[in-house]
Amino acid sequence: MDIDQTNRALRLSVIDGALSAVMGSLAGGIFLMGFALKILNASAQQVGILASLPFFANLAQIFGSIIIEKTGRKKVLCFFSLLVSRTLWILVILLPFAIFAPLTDSRIWVLVGVIAASSVFASLSGVSWLAWMSDLVPENIRGSYFGRRNMIASACGMVVVLLGGKFITMWEGRFSAQNAFGFILLFIAGLASGLAAVWFLWRIPETESTVRQEGKSLNFSLFFQPLKDRNFLTLILFVSAWMFAIQIAAPFYGVFMIEHLKIDFSNITIFGTFATLATLFMMKIWGPISDKMGNKPIIIVSGWILILVPFIWILALPGKYYLPVLTAHLLSGAFMAGVSLSQFNILIKLSPKEGRSVYLALFAAITGFVGAVAPIVGGSISKMTEGINFNFYSYNISNLQLIFLLSSALQILTIFFILKVKEPAAATPVAVIMQLKNDLNPQAGIGGTADFLMVELKKGEGVLRKLDRVTDELAGRSEQQIGKVLDKGEKIVKKPWDKIKDFFRED
Repeated sequence: MDIDQTNRALRLSVIDGALSAVMGSLAGGIFLMGFALKILNASAQQVGILASLPFFANLAQIFGSIIIEKTGRKKVLCFFSLLVSRTLWILVILLPFAIFAPLTDSRIWVLVGVIAASSVFASLSGVSWLAWMSDLVPENIRGSYFGRRNMIASACGMVVVLLGGKFITMWEGRFSAQNAFGFILLFIAGLASGLAAVWFLWRIPETESTVRQEGKSLNFSLFFQPLKDRNFLTLILFVSAWMFAIQIAAPFYGVFMIEHLKIDFSNITIFGTFATLATLFMMKIWGPISDKMGNKPIIIVSGWILILVPFIWILALPGKYYLPVLTAHLLSGAFMAGVSLSQFNILIKLSPKEGRSVYLALFAAITGFVGAVAPIVGGSISKMTEGINFNFYSYNISNLQLIFLLSSALQILTIFFILKVKEPAAATPVAVIMQLKNDLNPQAGIGGTADFLMVELKKGEGVLRKLDRVTDELAGRSEQQIGKVLDKGEKIVKKPWDKIKDFFRED
């Protein structure tokens, strides 16, 4: 394709991403969890199963890679798989209606079955989309382009989540929390957006390397090639371990907010909005850093910050949750953006063009399986420890908070695996920290990367010592000091927060 065709294709992909984000926000996420908990009376363990399904479905990407390597028809596979995946949501929309009345007590399992089937087809479209886009987007702008695409998609998702949360709160106030049709209307709007995204996706042209040459046979040795690539296997090991550590707790933060902290949907979506704003802000920074300094150091820096997030969740108490929950959302939004973008970029960077779909499929299958097991393990732990409570100073630690602590401990263990991954021409974490400091300084602007690379080795040891000292000091704080900080933070945050909440609750 020429430059004009490529630019047009990239613009269409941005539109597709924005509309897909709208569907993912309205027909999934916190609203799907709320639908399962409030309408279908799902347990925490069943929520864990629901959260695991998209990861289990990634095993289907192996089959998808065979189709791609045999036919080369990435666009066709992506389009039809995505169309089927999203059309299946019609069955979810019909769940509260009379057609499923005989299965009233089993509707949660119907939902599980539909989401499982939808996730399998979404997985097939995923491997073809990744292979397709890796051919389409020039390597020298991948970090910036996907950073911008993710930023626009996140912005669209943020807006609809905020509006959806206000809508559900108003609906529950007018009818009841058990009235299903507020969720159903959101699902319908999400499905319409998702089908519109499929139409824009179809308008993106094939790349020259997309269609396999006629008569060219499938080389099955390609399917063993990733297993011989030690560096690629190391990447798989890290992402698998890290994903397990994250996903063992991830589905239960929402459960914790709804059932333990008693936060309504308006508040939940406002918190989510702040997380998305942090993502939008940081995506603009992470993209250029990824292009200049590589992806591995971003993963390391972001990973160490994300280790703190579960501890912050534990500080949240009923009626006294604004500061901890807001801080947790902001940190998650800002630094999960760095991890997600960098993992995507390094995956493409370390997979060769020949047989790339096989590399992508194997990566998705293995990490997806591990990511699928994690929420189920978390749900099982939640069920086994149900009713367990003990006090730590003035904090009551429940079974869900134990899972949060376990998640943080596992993240500490797994973050070291990324150190073994070799990324050509990547900088060090210290360089990224210094670049971040410079980028986040409104007076400095974006400085030169080269200056940081020259001094990072000299300063690296000192920075690590400082981090260790700060960590020790924070660990030594007394419960009384933490309480004072939280009380002060609540007073600062609660008043403006109430104004925001009242604004979005106005009829």
